[in-house]
Amino acid sequence: MRLIGSFEDPGYVALADAAMAFFDRRTDLQRSGVAFSFGSDGDPGTRAAGAAGDPGKISTDISLVWIDRSDPEAQGLADVIMRGVSAGLKRYLAERPLFLTCCPERSLFVNPIFNLQRYAPGEGFYSWHCDWNTSDEATEPIRRVLAWILYLNTVPDGGTEFHWQEHHEEAVKGKLAIFPASLSHLHRGRVSQTHTKTIATGWINAGTLDAYVARLAAG
Repeated sequence: MRLIGSFEDPGYVALADAAMAFFDRRTDLQRSGVAFSFGSDGDPGTRAAGAAGDPGKISTDISLVWIDRSDPEAQGLADVIMRGVSAGLKRYLAERPLFLTCCPERSLFVNPIFNLQRYAPGEGFYSWHCDWNTSDEATEPIRRVLAWILYLNTVPDGGTEFHWQEHHEEAVKGKLAIFPASLSHLHRGRVSQTHTKTIATGWINAGTLDAYVARLAAG
């Protein structure tokens, strides 16, 4: 569990409250969840919940893009999340100084595209998965080094299971979990049959935010 970091403080609790209120209020932005995973034919890509075969994940999502200024309320929340996760990343790396030394480009940044996800009772990310893959997608999955989850509410026995580590990270309101995106940390959501779970989640990539934004702008 040494590479599974978790951080709790009052600021994250306040952020969880703000994100929950935003999710409840902005029904116009809610969409059926999408699993960025391997399809049944073994090819990487995206697969919508409810597709033929095992959907892997069933949720209701709101996508946030920090660099998109078209919706001031959404951008304001995205900005607070970016700053909060970036502060958590700084703490994670301070506890593991060798991690950044051995990281490609010796630089990491919070990807500015991330999601709010709500799982109704019985819903979840059922499949074992990792957050690294080779698909050609805007968040550059091949450059993902870490993933993060901010739990927006407390869910008894409804957190995140890590396969190889035989570890369950409990879903506690205001807890930020950071962990490797690689195959070494296969994980899945623990499904509650009685409680709704809401999280914010995204990735931490190798490189710099400025270089990433420049690549997006270049198309």
